[in-house]
Amino acid sequence: MTASAIILAIGDELLLGRTVDTNSSYLARWCSDQGIAVMSCTILPDDESEMTRAIQNAANEADLILITGGLGPTLDDRTRHALGSAMDRPLEHSAQAWKQIAAYYKRVRPGTEVPESNRRQALVPQGARILRNDRGTAPGLLAKVGSAWCVSMPGVPIEMYAMVDRLREKLPKLLPSLKTPTVLELHFAGIGESAAQDILGDLLQGTNRLTVGITAHEIGHITVRLVGAVSTVQRRMAQIRRLLKEWVLPEPGLAPSVVHALRKSSLEITTVESCTCGQVLAQLGSVSGASAVLKEGAVAYHNDVKIKNFGVSPGLIKRYGVVSEHCVEAMALGALERTGAHVACATSGIAGPEGGTKAKPVGTVWIAVASAEGVSTRLLSLRGDRGRIQRRAAMSVLLLTWQHIHRYAQKRGLK
Repeated sequence: MTASAIILAIGDELLLGRTVDTNSSYLARWCSDQGIAVMSCTILPDDESEMTRAIQNAANEADLILITGGLGPTLDDRTRHALGSAMDRPLEHSAQAWKQIAAYYKRVRPGTEVPESNRRQALVPQGARILRNDRGTAPGLLAKVGSAWCVSMPGVPIEMYAMVDRLREKLPKLLPSLKTPTVLELHFAGIGESAAQDILGDLLQGTNRLTVGITAHEIGHITVRLVGAVSTVQRRMAQIRRLLKEWVLPEPGLAPSVVHALRKSSLEITTVESCTCGQVLAQLGSVSGASAVLKEGAVAYHNDVKIKNFGVSPGLIKRYGVVSEHCVEAMALGALERTGAHVACATSGIAGPEGGTKAKPVGTVWIAVASAEGVSTRLLSLRGDRGRIQRRAAMSVLLLTWQHIHRYAQKRGLK
C-alpha cells in the first residue's frame, strides 16, 4: 500500500498573496521522489485553532503530515502551539532547542546576544523530537499525531530544503513499508507541449505502475518525468527519448545546456544585449562552469553604444531601425570581432509598455547568434508585461544559441 502525505503551508502572507508558496510544490515533488502520494496541499492562516483542526484531520487521513511556516520568534508564529494542541500535549522549554539556537547565533552573528524573543522557538510539545536547522534559528519538530507522523519545518525555503532532505534518512523508520521508486526526467526544447503530445501519444499515459508528468517551464524548456519501477521507467524513457531525440537537452534547462555544449566543443561565447538588459548573460553566468566558456557580456542599450562599441553603422540604424534583423546581426558580428569569441548572441526589441508602433508593436524583438559558420536570426512577437517580454526574449536567444552551437560543432567536426 502506498504511503500518503498531506502538506500544510502556514502564513497569512501566503493567503494575502504577499509571498508565493513555493514550499508546497517543492515538498510535493520530494514526496513523489520518495514514492509518497500527496493527497492535498493546503494554505492556512496564522490561526492556532484552525491549524489544530487541520493537523488532526490530516492525521486521520494520511501517514505523513508536512508543515512549513509558523515557527518564527514572533507572537503570530503559532505552529508549535497548534501541534501541541493536536497532540494534546503541553509545550516545554527544550534545552536542546535553545542550544541549537544559541549555536546558530554564535556562528552567524558572533558577539551578538540571542534576543529574548527567540526563546519562543525553544518551546516544544512534550514528546516531540527536535530537527536540526543549520540555516536559521527555528528548530524543526517531529511528532506522532494519532497514527501519523507530523514534521513541522520553517517556512524560509532554504531552511526547509535542508531539513526535508535530511528527513529522507529517517523515512525507513517512520514509514517501514515505503518503497522508493525510480525517477527519471528528460528535458527538451524547440517544440511545444502540444506538439510533444502529438509525437508521443500514449507514451504520456500513466499506469498503475508508472506515473507520467509533463511540465512546461517559464525559462524555456519542457520536462517529461517518469516515476515507477526501474524496468518500467527505463523502458518508457528509452521510447520517449528516441522520439524526441532532435529536441532533447543535455541538461535541465537552456542556459545549462548552452554551457554544456560550449564546454564540450571548447568554444567561448559573448553576449551583447539591448532590450533584455543582461538577462541572457545572467542566465549563462548562473551556471556552474560558465567561467570556462563565457568570455564577455555587454548591455548596448543606447544607439551610440551599438555604434561605438559594436560597429553598427549609423546608416544601417537610420534605414532599418535598431529593432531589425540587420541591427542584431551587426551587433552579434561586432561582438565576435571585439572579443574574439567563437559564438556571439544579440538582442534588440521593444519591451514596453511604451515605444511600440503599428509596424513594430510592443513585444517585437529580433535576436541573433553569430559564429564563423554564419548568423542565425529570428523575429519574436511576444506578449505580456515588460518583465515577461524580457524573460521570453532571453529564453528564445538561449534556444537559438543552443541550436546554432549544434550546427557549428557538426560542421567543424567538434565533439
